[in-house]
Amino acid sequence: MIKKLILIFILLTQSAFSQIISKDNSFASNGKFTISGNNNYWSRMFQNPDGSIYFIYNKNNSSGTEKSFLSKLTATGIVDTTFGLNGELELPYVSTDSKLKKQSDGKLLVFGFNNGAAITRILPNGQIDTTFGINGTSLIPELGVDQNDASYGIILQNGKIIVHGMEGTTGQIHHKIYRIDSNGIIDNAFGNNGSVLTQGTWSSGSFVLLDNQSNIVNLTNTGIMEKFDSNGQPLTSFGNNGVLQISYSFSNFGTGTALMDSNNNIIYANIDAEIIKIKPDGTVDSTFNFDPAILPSPIWITNIIEKNGYYYISGANEDSNSTYFISRLTQNGSIDSVFNYFIETDSTLVKIEDLIVNDNNIIANGGGYVVKYLFNNTLSTGETVRSNTDIAFENPVKESFEYFSKNKIGKINIYSIDGKLLKTFKKNNTPASDLAKGIYIANIIFENGTSSTIKLIKN
Repeated sequence: MIKKLILIFILLTQSAFSQIISKDNSFASNGKFTISGNNNYWSRMFQNPDGSIYFIYNKNNSSGTEKSFLSKLTATGIVDTTFGLNGELELPYVSTDSKLKKQSDGKLLVFGFNNGAAITRILPNGQIDTTFGINGTSLIPELGVDQNDASYGIILQNGKIIVHGMEGTTGQIHHKIYRIDSNGIIDNAFGNNGSVLTQGTWSSGSFVLLDNQSNIVNLTNTGIMEKFDSNGQPLTSFGNNGVLQISYSFSNFGTGTALMDSNNNIIYANIDAEIIKIKPDGTVDSTFNFDPAILPSPIWITNIIEKNGYYYISGANEDSNSTYFISRLTQNGSIDSVFNYFIETDSTLVKIEDLIVNDNNIIANGGGYVVKYLFNNTLSTGETVRSNTDIAFENPVKESFEYFSKNKIGKINIYSIDGKLLKTFKKNNTPASDLAKGIYIANIIFENGTSSTIKLIKN
């Protein structure tokens, strides 16, 4: 019998194949950039259209004092030494979780705490914008954090800046929202002389979100949902003068995350792997059925990103061999069977603190590393065969992995359909008897640095 060496991509009938396949070896060192400093604190990032990345981290400055810093990577994961001072800018505070936003004019806003809230505006070259606030920083001394060092943030609203956090003394601490003008001064036209006092308290905390109409939505651990119009006045058409009690019992609220999606739904998740969808009218969407029992291990969900009609979730596994995970949910909360569930096998990568999802790659930040992953998002429904001049496999695979390649092979990684690395080899005719019948993903890395991804069937 003459074996036919063919390369085929078998497509699922419902959607395009979109599975993480490998780290991007062209980024930093084998796909992983190491952040220097104190990695016990959270790091946030933002990606520019050219692929470069801003990120925040903590370390000791030249005087030995721990401070927060902002730095920039090129698209290839190398520190951009033209930014700030040799690639970094020392911020005027130290914070457990600095927030980072980019204005439409390219200027950056960072938000942390230094005896109160400090919002600093930075020029694209890494120099502080001294036209903002006082010498580049706007201070709101009254604002602080809740008992989980959370429940604070920054939101951009039509050229203005919304910041929120906790305010008050012990026993009387509440959640408060301020709006800042583009010059760094509190906007007294917002709310009551520049601020809004919400229902959130010190023990419960709050998530503050902006809907597609620039209305402000506040969600608390006690299940209270408030809506304000764009100028901080109660949205009287919602609930009772803008306030509604949600019929859901939240748990571990301060260790969760929330997203306002493109349809004004709130997607809320937490350390207990709860994920719910709250509709714009404040009711819980009963058709959204996320079941954490189908996941490989207990998880702490720290990020939710909406992209192309899906919800990407990520965070940390909570088992004894804790590393991080990335998965993708459909609109009804089920795990997308095409993307499925990816668990990182590198023991140094334990938690994702921030996530960027692009069309063909994912960038994860956490635990002192920025990591870039490639995934295959090139196929569309209806395709059945695609040729590849780099490599061809006998497909279906029988007793061994038999291939023909014009280029020298560096290594071949075989993954399960849910992203688990099962086998790595280089030699042609490597036995495949240790794999059960089914569908697998072959990620081929050539010695010249290029790579290919193939879906294989094992008979």
